[in-house]
Amino acid sequence: MFFRRLPPILAVLVLAGSVPLASAGSTVVSWPRAATTCQETSPGGVPASFAAPVAMDMGGHSDVTSMAVGKLDGRPVAISAGAEHTIRIWDRATLRPIGDPIPGDGPVAYGTVDGRPVILGRSHGALQRWDATTRLPVGGPLPAGRFRAVAFGELDGRSIAAAAGTDGAHVFDLATGRRIGPPIGTGIFSAVALTRVHGVLLVLTGEGDAVIAWDPVSGKPVGKPLTLESEFIQNINTITTTTIGGRPVALIPTADLGVIRWDLVTREATYHSLKGTFGPSSLAVLNGRTVFVSVETVGSIATDPYGSRLRSSIAVIDPATGERVSSFEIPGHVTSLAVGDLGDRPMIVTGGRDNAVRAYDLATGRESAPPATGGPNGDIYGVNGELLGRPIVVAQGNGDDTFPRVWDLGSGRPLDAPVRLPGGITSFATGEYGGRAVLLAGIGSGDSSIRVFDLASRMPIGEPLIGYDGFVNGVALTEADRRALVVGAVDEDDAAGDSSSSRGAVRIWDFPSGALLHDLAVRNGPAGQLALISLAGRPVAVTFSATRARLWDVGAGKRMASFRIAKTEHSARVEIALFDCTTVAIVATGRTVELYDLATGKQVERPLLGHSKQVNSIASGRVAGVPIAVTYSPQDRSMRVWDLTTSRQVGTLQRPSRYIGSLSMSYLDGRAVLVGAGREALWTWDLGPAA
Repeated sequence: MFFRRLPPILAVLVLAGSVPLASAGSTVVSWPRAATTCQETSPGGVPASFAAPVAMDMGGHSDVTSMAVGKLDGRPVAISAGAEHTIRIWDRATLRPIGDPIPGDGPVAYGTVDGRPVILGRSHGALQRWDATTRLPVGGPLPAGRFRAVAFGELDGRSIAAAAGTDGAHVFDLATGRRIGPPIGTGIFSAVALTRVHGVLLVLTGEGDAVIAWDPVSGKPVGKPLTLESEFIQNINTITTTTIGGRPVALIPTADLGVIRWDLVTREATYHSLKGTFGPSSLAVLNGRTVFVSVETVGSIATDPYGSRLRSSIAVIDPATGERVSSFEIPGHVTSLAVGDLGDRPMIVTGGRDNAVRAYDLATGRESAPPATGGPNGDIYGVNGELLGRPIVVAQGNGDDTFPRVWDLGSGRPLDAPVRLPGGITSFATGEYGGRAVLLAGIGSGDSSIRVFDLASRMPIGEPLIGYDGFVNGVALTEADRRALVVGAVDEDDAAGDSSSSRGAVRIWDFPSGALLHDLAVRNGPAGQLALISLAGRPVAVTFSATRARLWDVGAGKRMASFRIAKTEHSARVEIALFDCTTVAIVATGRTVELYDLATGKQVERPLLGHSKQVNSIASGRVAGVPIAVTYSPQDRSMRVWDLTTSRQVGTLQRPSRYIGSLSMSYLDGRAVLVGAGREALWTWDLGPAA
């Protein structure tokens, strides 16, 4: 897990832009420096309101919410929808993408309308049809309300769809877009299916305590519903239909009653017809017999910090006899699946919370193609950089701790393949070496080294930097006395392995030789966050623990100073800003944000006051020539923009739909861009001209 041992205050790297190269000689930086009398005045011009955040392309799904299968131009395909609001088409044999994503959402279904392959899904809350070949909408949106399930069917030779959700169920002629019959029911339906009993089409809807059959034309119930006792209120999300013993039945997975087999003629129900706890389900034909395929919860299953299962069990069961034909485990928390033939073999295609689409041979349980992976998992952490003269963002999720990825800030799209590292990353940063953009990464598990990679070629540079056995909380690259140096803030457990008694150090390596030059111990506790600043033209490292800032002369390899800061272990990372002719640390202390002059160690008497709850993210930069800070509190649900020359709030930003874990500032074509990283997503805000 990314940063799993560190409190939030210590878990994120702080890097204060570029640090000027030092001149030759071994000058030692003196501290404290003389207090500056320079005070900037605000020229104004910072907007009071800003554009809405723009989500960056994460390179795939962030949670796969729905799956469907079918054929497109004669080849088997899979259709997936994700939480990032895109629908994607995959070649089912290779799981390679076909065409560009469609801006839409699940649930999805796939079929043909007048010979045209059509995807059904959600767009802006309405039921939408897309031509799978052109990816263009077919007709206008259909008023299905806030639907949760959708199914393809046929009535009198016409392709139809049934959609069910919080506003009952609705049936449409897909060729004309016209409604068939009145709206069905007034309940909150979470499942829908279309089937025939004695040749008559029925719409089946599932809610918490009942499954009801409806006539789609009249909108009236047909026959006796399946009503569960109040103590067995279920979350019915799937209804599949088949024939057992020549009789039409519905198979309904539940949490407490196993799979209910409901005879659609007699309306008799058999509880626990298949024993177990089942989730998303489908039907397939395996070796000539119809089988029930479902995700099954078996015993205690390991989960990640967000409660997602690390593995899922797939059960293949004969619904007529209850015989378990086979079962196999696959990675990730599967939340959706579909089954279809590939050649003469049935295949299962799954999607889940690990953002990946996977395909398996149903007979053998073997993966049939490399998975189509999506965006990073978990909370994303990112740092800004530059590649080939353009600003980039390097980021990764805590579920992908060996795969940092690169995004172009201008296009908002990922670049090439991720960098593969030999172990779990504890911190990373960008820099420049020999005219090349580089990535520095501290490896905390399985390797215990700091690695440097060329960001353009993804190839390692120099030797692994070793000399610690613990976590690197921050890394930075600089130059002093004409030597390239890598600085790392390191925390190590005590001899007994007690992480609560970790010892901190600042270590400085010669690069690229890998020689450890200085090992500077932090007294009384961990090192904490790392920032790199410039004092008197020399590179200085600053580490921030829970209540103390420490300064280190990088070139001389000496500790310079230490002073107290008002801070708690649950506050945001420290941000570095340049204004008033000095370098300032911006420190969140609960709902108050304090400022400290790093040249003197003195607190600036202009705190940022306005949040009513804990601030957890800070960024700083310049907008319209004004030094500004952006602060975010998820508890009071506000993002505020501050003029640092006056410490007054000058505007607010619209929050994105998901949690933000960190903020940073970048610049693109002369404009200030705020980058937010959070739950499986990156966002940008255009703050206006930088100068």
